[in-house]
This record gives sequence, C-alpha cells and structure tokens, in this order.
Amino acid sequence: MAFEFCDQPLGTCTIANTPTIPAGSTVSQNGNWTNGTAFGTYARVNGTTSGTTNNEIRVTRTQAASETQSGSLDRSITFTGLTHNAAANLSFYPRIRIYSDTAYTTLAFEGAVAQSTSQTLTVNARVQEVLQFCIGSTLIDDATTSIAADCSAVTGTSVDLGVVDSNAIRVTPVAAVNNGDLSNAVAMIQTNAVNGATIAYRSVQETSSGKLKVVGATCTGVTLTDQCFNSQGTTQGTFTAGTEKFGMTIAGVNCASVGASYSCVYATGDTNLQPQSNYIGGAYTNTVSGTYGSTAGFAWDDTGATTTIASSATSATKVIANEALVLKFAATAGLTTPTGQYQTQADFIATPTY
Repeated sequence: MAFEFCDQPLGTCTIANTPTIPAGSTVSQNGNWTNGTAFGTYARVNGTTSGTTNNEIRVTRTQAASETQSGSLDRSITFTGLTHNAAANLSFYPRIRIYSDTAYTTLAFEGAVAQSTSQTLTVNARVQEVLQFCIGSTLIDDATTSIAADCSAVTGTSVDLGVVDSNAIRVTPVAAVNNGDLSNAVAMIQTNAVNGATIAYRSVQETSSGKLKVVGATCTGVTLTDQCFNSQGTTQGTFTAGTEKFGMTIAGVNCASVGASYSCVYATGDTNLQPQSNYIGGAYTNTVSGTYGSTAGFAWDDTGATTTIASSATSATKVIANEALVLKFAATAGLTTPTGQYQTQADFIATPTY
C-alpha cells in the first residue's frame, strides 16, 4: 500500500500544503489482524513528484498467509511520528493506492481522502479585582434581617449612646427614651480576593488620644475625673455599671444581604468573614456555631494602632459577598465622670489579598 500526500486529490501531485514524512516514523497494526506481523516493511519515498521531498509512505505486506475477515472488527495500520503543524488551515489529500506486487507496479485500487490542518483557538477573559467596603449605621439588630442590598444602600455616619451614667451599661442600639438613635454601626464588604480580606480599625487621634472624650480634652493615663472615658483596651472584657469604660464588639456577621447563591448563616458559623479574638460579641466557632449579641464583652484600642477585627484569610472560601459586621458600642460612666458631650471617631480599613 502507498499513501501519497498531495495538495489535490487528482491530477499532478504538488506538495505545498503537505507534510514531509519524517525518518523516525514507525508502522504498527492493531490486534484484529489474523496475522500479527502481516505488515513489516515500511519506507518513506519521494512520490510522483520531482525533487527530494519525502511525501509518500509505502508499507509492504510480508506475511504470506491469507487474511480472513471475521465479524465487524476493524483492522488498522498506524503510522507514528507523523505530524503536520507547520501551518494552519491548509487542505491536503492522502492518495491511497493498493498494489498486488511488492514492486508497486500493478495497481489494484486507488482513492483519496480529504485532510486539513487547523489551529488551536484560545478564548481569553478577564475578571477584574472587586472591593466594595462601606461603614455606616443601621437600625438592624440581628444577623438575619437584610441591612442593605449592597454598599450603595448603606447610609449614616454615626451612632448615639445617648445618656451614659453610672447606673447602667449603655449598649447600642440605645432607645430614644435614653436619647439614643436606635442604631448600631455596620461594616459591609464584598471582594473576590482569592486570599481573603481583613477589616481593621484605627482610632482617630484627636489631641493625641482616641478615647471617647469631650472634643479638645487632654487625656492622660487612667483617671476617673477627666473628660475622657477609660478605654477597655485591646483585651476584651465585660463591663460593670459604675466602672468607667468604653468599648466595641462585633455582635454578629449579618448574612441576609449576600444573595441566594451564596451560603452564609451566622447561627451555624457558616461565614467567610470571621470575627477575630477580642471582638467576638457572643460565642463564635467557624462552621460550627455563632451567637449574636455582646455578652462576651468589649474592647477598644485608643492608641491609633491598626487593629484587625475580622478576616476571611483562614476561611475555606475566602471571597466575600456583602457580609456585614454589626458593630455594637458600649459605655458606662463612673460616679466622678465629668459632664459633657463625648465623642470618638475611628477609620475602618479593608485590605484584600489577591
């Protein structure tokens, strides 16, 4: 049998689009042949064209025994090492001829099949980095009621603890009867950062202090008679009414705005954004359970250092879809805490790692 590669199925054989038969090619046959070594001689030759280009494969049957067709088993001959990747989108035609003699002179059958080279199509796409982060206030005081569809609907710039005295611990949301505004603070984040994101805060240093204080007051150390509330510090603690303190905690991670295709349930600990140690309001174990509230206590770093309060860096799934931290603030005054209009401010920072 001869397999001659030409640019056309008939007529003069030109070879502009055809492969060159490499010297390293081999021939093999599958196991359906009656005679396992029927074809043993393989040659690459210059076909009917002039020149020295090897464009024809000749394979000679060396087994004298007859071949019996049985059933529908396919018989195949395979040539290895033959490639045609020099140029894309070219048509060529292997002309197939069967001879009855090993000298390739007595033609018994001829035909041709159409072939073509192609090329790999590459499809490109880009997903850009996403970070939507916002701080505001909310009237929501649970982890299951939608706060906002996304950051574009988060409003408010303050929360009000109302009248703080030594008889009680005032925790947001504070009712109007105590001169509060019924609000908690909220921090919402959406990001596709594959290595997660962290949320931190940094108390604004007004007169070198980030304490809850009368604006302009100078705060020094831990005292009970200046116009500055003593901060809880970076270690979470519970408050006692009448013992002057101020702090913040994460009451829970509100999942109600994340969308139907995103799994997030704070009660079962199924949140990508995880409250960090010293800022967990209730009890929280990732993937196990979460208790909404502020029974674990509060913390507040008034030094201006950047303090991380939540992160998805260690979550199994690190990307975050509109999970929201509900932030509660608390304060109690001492018997000698001076009168005044007290205030503190903080900047909140979201840091994604792509």
